[in-house]
Amino acid sequence: MKKYFDLSLYLVTDRSLSLGRSLEEIVAKAVDGGVTMVQLREKDTDTGEFVKLARRLMSVLKPLNIPLIINDRVDVAMAVNADGVHIGQSDMAYEDARRLIGKDKIIGLSVENFNDIEIANTLDVDYIGISPVFGTPTKTDTAEPFGLDGLRKAVALSIHPTVAIGGMNKDTAKEVMLTGCDGIAVVSAICSAENPTLAASELMTIVKSNVQRKWSKEIWEKSEGIYKAIIEQKFIKKLSDGTLELERFARYIAQDEIYLKNYYQQMFALAEMMDTPKNKELFVTFAKSGIEGEKLMHKFLISKYNICTTVPVSEVTSNYNSLINEGINSNNRCIALATMLPCMWIYNRVGLHILNTATLENNPYKEWILEYGNEEFTDGVNMVLDIIDKWAENIDSDTRDKMRQFYLKAALCEYAFWDYGYDGDNKSYDYMNSLKEWI
Repeated sequence: MKKYFDLSLYLVTDRSLSLGRSLEEIVAKAVDGGVTMVQLREKDTDTGEFVKLARRLMSVLKPLNIPLIINDRVDVAMAVNADGVHIGQSDMAYEDARRLIGKDKIIGLSVENFNDIEIANTLDVDYIGISPVFGTPTKTDTAEPFGLDGLRKAVALSIHPTVAIGGMNKDTAKEVMLTGCDGIAVVSAICSAENPTLAASELMTIVKSNVQRKWSKEIWEKSEGIYKAIIEQKFIKKLSDGTLELERFARYIAQDEIYLKNYYQQMFALAEMMDTPKNKELFVTFAKSGIEGEKLMHKFLISKYNICTTVPVSEVTSNYNSLINEGINSNNRCIALATMLPCMWIYNRVGLHILNTATLENNPYKEWILEYGNEEFTDGVNMVLDIIDKWAENIDSDTRDKMRQFYLKAALCEYAFWDYGYDGDNKSYDYMNSLKEWI
């Protein structure tokens, strides 16, 4: 079983900054001050010495139940039975690291730009390290810093837990945590501190005081099992590599035509429920651009493949539209938006996943793939997430519970929609009636 981990205050070791003190001393004092995770980073140490250091740290951390992560070296992590590894963009490929270290170990991945994050979203990594946020003297071989605005966008884009790396200290920790990341990774702020315990304690106080537990983050974690099941569906995999049978794609398009007729009306209705003219205009724009973009794309594909759209409404499509109508008719904008969110958010994440895994050359479904994985759609979804997170800060527990239930039911409808596209009426979709097995 994979060890529980908390990214709040993540110490990355550097013996050159430890003022002559042993790593064991630094780490023990830092954990006493609140460090929640430790990464052993030794770029210029031979394997034998690396293993010895790792074993000494394991003896300190294991009794305290604090995870030890080994930077880069999967062989060292395996030798000492560490809790996991952290790999960078130029290190061993994630798939190889996972195969070697096993599914029960933690794997973190450094990302240096937004494309790296989109690729990371297609992998089953346990967290990403967004690096660097600011320039730092401890690492001179890094990419262009994200800055606070870039970090905020990166956190919103990632489907995985996030830790900010690069320039983390008492002066920057507050603003960094306010971007919504799950924690900060520090080096010199603790390793070079005269009192590592006090330094860690002060940083942890800042982290805890400014952590942003956003509704969107909570609901994504709650529904992650559904999302992972979606991207493992045969429909998605075959759409990505261009081998999906036309009959199945046509069935999906025909049902989507039925669904979208209601969806655009529902989007206009949602726009009328917005709290500001700016937010209203955003959803009106969504509806209009959907009519213009999606409808044109559908029209092109229907003509290209001679798809018949005069078909009965499936049970899945009917149930999905009924659920959205129920959310809209609640007359509560929080519940209404939570119900419609999966059709935007999950669709976008699936689109990005396919875009980063697909074979586009000679793929008959290239137009569909490019429609839902584009940057404009992604930016729009992120704006919607900002809206619902702000609303969720001031709602009562009953509304929050209803938002969660409606969102999860809609997410399951998304799964069923792809499922129906692949199997049609040849199976039962009774699983739509219960969330128990999914969350």
